[in-house]
Amino acid sequence: MAKEFKSINFINFPNREEELDNIIYCMTFLACATLLNLNLYKTRIKNSLLSTIRKSTFANRKLKYLDVGYTRVTDKGVKELKGLPHLSFLNFDFTQVSLSCRNILADIPSLQPVRLNGITKEVCEDEYYDI
Repeated sequence: MAKEFKSINFINFPNREEELDNIIYCMTFLACATLLNLNLYKTRIKNSLLSTIRKSTFANRKLKYLDVGYTRVTDKGVKELKGLPHLSFLNFDFTQVSLSCRNILADIPSLQPVRLNGITKEVCEDEYYDI
């Protein structure tokens, strides 16, 4: 007989070539209220997924670790993370964000220095996005 999940603390999807946006969207309806760690390293996610995370049960105000290194995330997606006050680790290595993303995240009190290896853009190049 299948048991119900009472809590999920860690989800790991590294090095996936499939689009995960729909999978994560479906997971938002699961009992993920205790999720602390979400690893999306080297996956094919976009900015819209960060909005889904913020608006979902993941935004239970408990998510502490988020790894989106080597993804297509930009500064526009970074703005979506402002609603996660307990986020303490964030990896943006080799993404499309700019170094100015640190200004967007400055209001998250528990956030340690953000990983930005391989990031060379100083400011957001999206002319339609105002940081």
